[in-house]
Amino acid sequence: MLKWNSKPVTDKVMLATAKGIDSVMSKCVGVAKGLVRVKTATLQGSIRITPTKMKGNELVGVWGSFGVNYAIFQETGTFKMSAQPYLRPSADRLYPTLPGEIKRFMA
Repeated sequence: MLKWNSKPVTDKVMLATAKGIDSVMSKCVGVAKGLVRVKTATLQGSIRITPTKMKGNELVGVWGSFGVNYAIFQETGTFKMSAQPYLRPSADRLYPTLPGEIKRFMA
């Protein structure tokens, strides 16, 4: 009889995935900070990540602008000003690299 123990394999996949997500989010933060078009460093300083954690059966990582009430207006615009997005362009550029990052951490 052959017994398969999948826990070490699934643990490695989950760890590599979490590290991959954190790596991509960290890169997104760097790109987003470079795209911010404001006169002070407040908005740039508000862009950061919350490391990936298990939430139920999912891995959840969060990144974006924290604690700056006007961040959403910069990103999406208002009826008085056009959008000057910095988060979405960063995500659009870097999210496709996630599979490669996971593969890198699986090695």
